[in-house]
Amino acid sequence: MPDGQAESVVMAVMQPLADIDVPLPLRASIERQSRTLMGLAAGLLHSGMDEGQVRLVIDQACASYRDELTSAILALRKRHDT
Repeated sequence: MPDGQAESVVMAVMQPLADIDVPLPLRASIERQSRTLMGLAAGLLHSGMDEGQVRLVIDQACASYRDELTSAILALRKRHDT
């Protein structure tokens, strides 16, 4: 897949995340992770990995992001409740 086409595919998939209206503390996290996932997705598109390898890499990346996002949400709730 040519570089421009791979980038277009990744951008189209990631755009909905950029359009979500979220509190500022979460915005930085979403933007950082979007950049990370975009780089990862582009690399995987270019690498020719098989489906099992791709799933493993994406699962690991998403688990890391899930932990970070959960911590951010809980911190926001704690601030809101006090």
